[in-house]
Amino acid sequence: METASRFIFKKITPNTQEAAVKPIKDYLMMQDKVLSCLEQVISREYQALKERHFELLQGLSTEKSDLMLKLQSNDQKLKLHPDVGTLKTKYSAEVLIIKNKMKKCHFRNEVNGKLITMCMQSSNRLQALLVEARDLVTRNMTYNNKGSASARAPLRVSVSA
Repeated sequence: METASRFIFKKITPNTQEAAVKPIKDYLMMQDKVLSCLEQVISREYQALKERHFELLQGLSTEKSDLMLKLQSNDQKLKLHPDVGTLKTKYSAEVLIIKNKMKKCHFRNEVNGKLITMCMQSSNRLQALLVEARDLVTRNMTYNNKGSASARAPLRVSVSA
């Protein structure tokens, strides 16, 4: 007589799962669009590095990371798509275009990475040069009776107290 302890199961229709999967062509178009945006960001990053507008790099880096995450997400959706086999047959031309864009972005990103390394090395050399100059100046620093500092020629007099 215990009718209250019965379980009621809801039937899940398979249409809800299929509705979430877009046509493979849509994912390819998204990849192409994201790669075009990525090309623009990498190009702006190059200009910022070339013109030494380093304050722009953080925003560009964030934008580039977001685009890379979108690429990765779309790539996963493509790999898990039920029609994944059509990528090698029906959509091979589109896939080739996307792969070429990706290679172009990768190459330009490597160029930017090398440019960043060169900027950092240049900055380190400049810093070392300035530290050396400061040390030379402060080694021969003297003060007048008003407390103002001035650099003098190296002292040739040996004074012992």
